[in-house]
Amino acid sequence: MNITERRKMQRDFLRRVGPNAETFKALFDTLPDATFYMMDDEDRIMAYNRRNCENSNMRNEMEIVGKKSSEVFPAVLAEVYMARDREVRRTGKPILNRVYSHGADRSTDLRIVNIYPLRDVRGKIIGTVCLYRTVASTESKPNWYGAIKTAVAYIDEHFVERLSLADLARVSGMSVPSFRRTFAQVMEMTTGDYIATIRINHARKLLSTTGMKVHDIAEACGFYDQSHFIRTFKRLRRLTPAQYRREHFKP
Repeated sequence: MNITERRKMQRDFLRRVGPNAETFKALFDTLPDATFYMMDDEDRIMAYNRRNCENSNMRNEMEIVGKKSSEVFPAVLAEVYMARDREVRRTGKPILNRVYSHGADRSTDLRIVNIYPLRDVRGKIIGTVCLYRTVASTESKPNWYGAIKTAVAYIDEHFVERLSLADLARVSGMSVPSFRRTFAQVMEMTTGDYIATIRINHARKLLSTTGMKVHDIAEACGFYDQSHFIRTFKRLRRLTPAQYRREHFKP
């Protein structure tokens, strides 16, 4: 799908949403700290603000319009994202102030997510609109927040090293079984999947901003060999590192 087709798809969808959709969308493009998107009833992204483009490593909105989360994010994250929107479309009820922490962008902060159903002029649900922001108040943070944030920050700093569950449980002040269970519940993925995501996110940055060779990037991101790096990258991004570089390199 080329840019002209993507723009037409977006215009058609916004027309179905109503006459104020363009203004509504433009408003959220002005907010530097708010992440916003619209999605249709086929799980396709129809609008994306600038902040979300930065989070997703997209040069502009038209790179992602018409795509599904499963085409953009690692599977462990895409499944969570799409399930939320499908829940809202199915029930017609919004998700309000739900706390998530998935670390797609190497963040140690929790996010508060709000998702509403989008209806056409006849009242039929045709998609969803989502806005999420970072948790600011310590009062709104659950009791596991400090321990998991500590572990996530440790991973973020030491992802190049070999990290064991015992290491992470120790820095979080929890037993291994308790840490494994809590981390999976909070992050909605295993520690192994999270560490792989962090390594691949770092690799994405190096691929898109440097001329480093693939085997050097693999080593810099904590992979024990190039073939392991390529397999993991393709599993999470559905592209090889070389393909990703061709699409995203910004000299």
